[in-house]
Amino acid sequence: MDLLLFSHDRDYAAAALAGGVAGVVVDWEWRGKTERQSGHDTQINRGTPEDLVAMRAIAGERVVCRINNSEHRDAECLSAISHGASEIWLPMVRSVAEVEQCLRCIDGQARLGLMVETREAMRLGREFATLPLSRLYVGLHDYRIDTGNANMFAPIVDGTLDRFREDYPGAIGVAGITRPERGHPIPQRLLLAAMVRLRCDFGIARRAFRADVAPERIDEAVADIGAEVAALHARLPMLVEDDHRVLRNVILAMEPAQPRAARHAEPGFVEHDLACVP
Repeated sequence: MDLLLFSHDRDYAAAALAGGVAGVVVDWEWRGKTERQSGHDTQINRGTPEDLVAMRAIAGERVVCRINNSEHRDAECLSAISHGASEIWLPMVRSVAEVEQCLRCIDGQARLGLMVETREAMRLGREFATLPLSRLYVGLHDYRIDTGNANMFAPIVDGTLDRFREDYPGAIGVAGITRPERGHPIPQRLLLAAMVRLRCDFGIARRAFRADVAPERIDEAVADIGAEVAALHARLPMLVEDDHRVLRNVILAMEPAQPRAARHAEPGFVEHDLACVP
C-alpha cells in the first residue's frame, strides 16, 4: 500500500521520499473551501506554482497537484503540468463531464486522479471505471459535509464504500495513515484493516504522521506500516470479519464531532487529520 504525503515543506518531503513515501501532493485547492467547510475541523492550503516547482525538483515524477474544480479548471490543469505535476487530482467531482473535460485538457501530458467527496461521485463508480484514471481517493470530510452525515467514518462500515468498490475496481484510497500502534479516535490498525478489506492501493499520511514520526525515522515508520499491511492481507476470513465488526462498533459509538472553524495552513507546511484531506 503506497503512502502519499500532502506537503509544501521541502525538507520534510525530501526526508519522506528518502524514507519510502511514494509521492508528494502539492495542494492548490482553496476556492470555495472556507464557505463549504465552515464549522468543520479542516485545513485549507494555498499552494503556489513555486511550491510545485520546488517539489518537482525533490520528487521528480512522484509529484501530484490537487487543483480547484471550478471555471478555472482547464487553466489550472495546464499550469500544473507546466510547473511539473506528473499527476493531477480533481476534487469535488459531481459529473462524468467534468472528468472528461479534464482528460481532454490534460491530453496525455499527466495522469488524472479524482477525489470522491460528493453524493454524485459516490454513485459514478461504474462510469469512472471506464475512464483512464490513475486513482480515486475518498475524501471523508467533504463527503460528510455533502451528505449531512454526522459520523464521518460511517461510509467505511455502512456498506457505502463496499458498494462503490464493487463498481470501481481500479486504484483507490480512503482515510489516513500513521504508525500502526497509534491513532485516535480510531486505532490505526483498525483503519488499516478496513483499507485492506476494501483493497485500497494507497493512503495519505494523516496529521498525526508528522507528529508521530521524526524525519530521521520515516523509513522505520513506512516499514512498520508495510509489515502491518502484509499481516492484515494474510488474515483468515474469520479474522477479517472480526476486525470489521470491532471497527463498526468503534465508529458507531463515536460522538459526532463538535463544529470547529476551518484553519488556514502556515506557509510551507500542510497538516492533515484522520480523514486526511482537508
